[in-house]
Amino acid sequence: AHPRPLAPPEKRTSMPKPQTLRPERALLDAFWREPVSRTVLPNGLTLLIKPDRSAALASVQVWVRTGSVHEGRQLGAGLSHFLEHMLFKGTARRTGREISATVQASGGYINAYTTFDRTVYYIDLPSEHLDVAVDVLADAVLNSALPADEVAREKEVILREIAMTRDDPDNRLWEALFATAFREHPYRQPVIGHRDVFTAVDRDALLAYYRERYVPNNMVVVIAGDVSVEEARESVAHHFGGAPRSKLAPVIVPEEPAQLGPRVFQRFEKVEVARCVLAWPIPGLADPCAPVLDLLAVALGGGDSSILWQEIREKRRLVHTVDASSWNPGSSGLFCITFTCDAARRGEASGAIMRLVASLAAAASFTPRQVRKAYRQSVVGEINSCKTMSGQASRLGIAEVVVGDLEFSGTYFDRLAHVGPADLTRAVREHLVPGRLVSVCLEPEPAQAPPAARPSREAS
Repeated sequence: AHPRPLAPPEKRTSMPKPQTLRPERALLDAFWREPVSRTVLPNGLTLLIKPDRSAALASVQVWVRTGSVHEGRQLGAGLSHFLEHMLFKGTARRTGREISATVQASGGYINAYTTFDRTVYYIDLPSEHLDVAVDVLADAVLNSALPADEVAREKEVILREIAMTRDDPDNRLWEALFATAFREHPYRQPVIGHRDVFTAVDRDALLAYYRERYVPNNMVVVIAGDVSVEEARESVAHHFGGAPRSKLAPVIVPEEPAQLGPRVFQRFEKVEVARCVLAWPIPGLADPCAPVLDLLAVALGGGDSSILWQEIREKRRLVHTVDASSWNPGSSGLFCITFTCDAARRGEASGAIMRLVASLAAAASFTPRQVRKAYRQSVVGEINSCKTMSGQASRLGIAEVVVGDLEFSGTYFDRLAHVGPADLTRAVREHLVPGRLVSVCLEPEPAQAPPAARPSREAS
């Protein structure tokens, strides 16, 4: 899930009365009641601590401000993802097996993930063993040995992972979408890397990237749970504080040029149903229209009672599934309508969705009831995310690393509550326009197969 930082809509022509939408907002207050302690250590590492006494548990997370878009001349190699696999393989103090055994002996769970803009390592465990989690994570992210035999072994694991990704038609669909929608931005490169580029990566390249990006002034440690702020701060200072601040060259991420016309990509494969995405470029998370687009996605395609599901699937019977999402993690993003259908109905389904979108651009096309329901769904989604210590820590990490505002969650829902029907209508009119459509479809091979792929085309 991609949480959505919001800013107030501009030129709002219609605003529901706050009291009609705000009762659900109070359900989230329990998660934001405790203040968050924010400290920057002398070596540049940022520390966030959020006490939560509801259970004797804690989540310790290390957010490294590096992902696939930061790989520079190695762009497309998947170095960030490769390091994620390697950092639990051993240090000067512990072997890989000792790392997992230490965590398990404390009743903990250890894992990691990589995205376009960050790599996150975390341990969830009983809070009485907080120092174990801090010690293990500090050792792994600061002192990984990257053993040569493990590098070779894990490289084979990732090559199989790339192959499995390519075997999944849903993954192929999203790769095709990002490669079609982005011409300059590194979002066009898969996080896991391209097989040919990844194959050429050796230990020296991996080690150089590790030493360049895994420095304390490029890290954020987040702790949420039944912890003492003072004890948690002392533990992090002890285990992380000795690492020296290091030079950190900025990575220039190019902005995506304005799309000049619609783009279409169509590929025929050995699949049983058509998988399609209709997408439009949208501004990033700091744009004033971000909250409107988030709520629009929920109203359009958030579940079986959404507008798209009811109109396109239930009434028209054109698709098997349909949903909508607003993805805007950085300076640019995509608003997506995704659907699956029988191959013979792909054109009819796409046309019906586009006509529905056009009709929603008309005045008074959304109702207060639809907006209220979408808002409630958003609140429930946030509650589900914050029920665990890990979820709360993740929200703080996003606020610090992605948004730069620790008040993000509360501000988000305060602003979200002020989005009204007219705001949704204006968002459709301004952003979901035919001239900026990106249409990507993977379809079953017909009896007489055309060329394997039709390249993207863009009107000038």
